[in-house]
Amino acid sequence: MWVALHYLTDFADLGLMLPLTGLIALALAAFGRWREALAWSLAIGGTFAAMGGLKVAMQLWGGLAAATNLNSPSGHTAAGMVVYGGLLLLILGGKVPRLRLALLAGLVFGGFFGLTRLWLEVHTVEDVLVGALVGLAGVLSLAWLTGLGRPAAPARTRAAIAAVALLGTLVFHGHRIGAENELQAIAAEIRAGLRS
Repeated sequence: MWVALHYLTDFADLGLMLPLTGLIALALAAFGRWREALAWSLAIGGTFAAMGGLKVAMQLWGGLAAATNLNSPSGHTAAGMVVYGGLLLLILGGKVPRLRLALLAGLVFGGFFGLTRLWLEVHTVEDVLVGALVGLAGVLSLAWLTGLGRPAAPARTRAAIAAVALLGTLVFHGHRIGAENELQAIAAEIRAGLRS
């Protein structure tokens, strides 16, 4: 059971998410979809930066964790929502209204990855909810930045994006980045700097 949960939750680990998002941005640019490439980079980068900032802040203000049961917002939940929800927007974005698709995809992927984190007992419900809010903001930003009423990319471009996403996922799934430890070290350095 635990092995299966780790296998599933690894689909939202930064070891996969970072190279996958870079590949998608490059593929969009290669097909001349500059607006989507920029929107993708801003929405994903903003989501990842927000999560990193929140995780460091939670380390700095540990008293908040004791009062709220919020320990470390779930980056897997946020990343899964914005990346996979965003991919659906790019691939299906002209066939289904973008805002509705962003909300639905975000909730499905957020729920899925949030549950894996809860079942593995690495996050609290509050951690998952904060991650879900950040991820949902990211995927909604992507929907807005790509243009809610803008026509979808040509079918061959959408097929190529799907193929790049599939290939990237197959190549990088299982790679893990220990971002939590690095963020804790950053928070410790900030704390030490504030004391001196």
